[in-house]
Amino acid sequence: MALAIIFDGVGFGEWFVLLAVVLVVVGPKRLPATARKFGQYYAKFRRAADSFKRQLLDMDTELTNSVREAAGEIERAANEVTNAAEDMFRIPDPIPPSSPSPDNPDSTTSSEPQTTPTDGH
Repeated sequence: MALAIIFDGVGFGEWFVLLAVVLVVVGPKRLPATARKFGQYYAKFRRAADSFKRQLLDMDTELTNSVREAAGEIERAANEVTNAAEDMFRIPDPIPPSSPSPDNPDSTTSSEPQTTPTDGH
């Protein structure tokens, strides 16, 4: 893939010239061994690049999972705070009027104090 990007714009004529230069520099006897060595180094390079890419993807996945977990924890904490605030500021239900107790049937629920009539003196 990396070589494909590098040699993408190289046409047939350029390849032919490149092969001729390599043949002259390396020589016909050492060309197969040199090509084999080049293939081995290229395979090592590919393995290293694939390993590096895999490590980056793993780090990205771990980071994404950590962010999702943190977001979930923040959302749970926010819900707890919201619920606590709602409970704190909730207006309590009014106290229902009490019914007369069987012990004191004359008791009323009015807030006015009851007075007993006295002799006008």
